Amino acid sequence: MEEKVELLLTITGEDQPGITADICYELSKANADLLDIQQVTISPLLVMALHVGLPVPPGEKTTEPAAFVPGELLRLALRRNLQLRVQPFMPSSGPKSPDLYYAVTCLAPSIRPAALNRISSTLAHYGANIDRITRLTEDSLKCLELTVRASCELDRNALKRALFAVSNEVGVDIAIQPESLYRRSKRLILMDVDSTLIQHEVIDEIARLVGIEGEVARITAQTMAGQLDFKTALRHRVALLKGLKASRLQEVADRLELTPGAETLLGVLKKLGYKTAIVSGGFTFFTDRLKERLGLDYAFANTLEIEDGKLTGQVVGPIVDAAGKRECLLDIAERENIELAQTLAVGDGANDLLMLEAAGLGVAFNAKPVVREAADLSISQPNLDVLLYLIGIRERELAELF
Repeated sequence: MEEKVELLLTITGEDQPGITADICYELSKANADLLDIQQVTISPLLVMALHVGLPVPPGEKTTEPAAFVPGELLRLALRRNLQLRVQPFMPSSGPKSPDLYYAVTCLAPSIRPAALNRISSTLAHYGANIDRITRLTEDSLKCLELTVRASCELDRNALKRALFAVSNEVGVDIAIQPESLYRRSKRLILMDVDSTLIQHEVIDEIARLVGIEGEVARITAQTMAGQLDFKTALRHRVALLKGLKASRLQEVADRLELTPGAETLLGVLKKLGYKTAIVSGGFTFFTDRLKERLGLDYAFANTLEIEDGKLTGQVVGPIVDAAGKRECLLDIAERENIELAQTLAVGDGANDLLMLEAAGLGVAFNAKPVVREAADLSISQPNLDVLLYLIGIRERELAELF
C-alpha cells in the first residue's frame, strides 16, 4: 500500500472561477486523498482549507511538509496569485467522545464586535467550539448563525441561561437549538393571536367601545403575567361587555393590524408545505376572519354568546386556556400525522407556556419575562419574519419564493 502523509493546506487569495477545479485536478494527478475540505468567501477574499493525504516518494526522508506538495500545485498557486500554507495535520489526541452540534442564531439591528465577543466567550466557557459562522442576511450584519460543536457533557440548560443573560446585556437575541434534521424540517406552526400575530389585545379593543378599557386592561395584564387564573379572568372581562351590540365587533375587526412580518412568515411557510394554525384566548369572531384573510389551515378561540343581536356577557362551550392551547397543538399534529419535534409554536403570554413547552420549538415573541425565561427561544425583534432565520432560511432564499 502506498505510504501517504496527511497535510493541512490553507489557500487564501482573490476569489476566481475555477480555483477549486484546478486545485482538485492537481491533487488528482498526484494521487492525493481528499479527506476534508472547507471553503468560505467574503468577497473578494477566498479562504479554503483542505485536509489531504499525499504520497510519500520512495526513499523520502524529509519531514518538511512542503516537500510533499506537488510542484504543479505550487505553480498553480503562483499563477493564480494565491497564498498556500502547508502544515502537518495534527489529529486530536486521546479518546474522542461523541460530538453534539447546535445552531446558535444571533439577531439584532446590527451585531457589533463587542456583542460577538461576549457570545463567543460564553460558548467557550461552557466548552462549546464554533465550527462555522454564516451570515443569513445580505445587506447588513443583522443575523448570524453559529454552528457549534460540543461534547456530550455540555450542560445545555446552563448555557441557555448564560446566553439569555448575555442577550440582555448586549442587546442581541440569541437562540440555541440542537442542529438536527428536525430543525430544518418543521411542518406545523401554531401561533398565539393577541400581541403575537396582531398588534392588539382584542378584548381591550372591544372594551374601548363601551368605555371600560381601564378595568379590562388591568385584568388582561395580570392574566398575561400569570397572576390570575385565565378562565376566571376571561369570564370577568366578558361579563363587563354584556349588552354590547354584536354588530359593533366588526368595528374592532376592521382596525386590527397584523404584526410586521406576519404575512411574509406565513406566506413562506405555506410555500414550504407547513400547516398553519392560530389559537387564541380571544374570540372566534376575529380568528375566523384572520383565518380567511391569511389562508390558514386552522383557527381556534372562544365563542361569545349572542342573543337578540347583543353580547350576553358569557362564552359558549369550553374556554381555550393554556391547557386548551396545548391540546390544539397535539390534536393538529395527530390529525396531520406530524411529529411534535416538527412543530413550531409562538406566543407571548403565560397562557402560551404549555403550548410552547409541548412544541418541538417554542418561541417567546416579545414576551412577558416569565415566558421568556421558560421558552426554548426568546425573540425581541419587532418583525415576525425573523423566525425564518431560526429554521436556517437565508434572506436571499426568501427572494426566490416571491
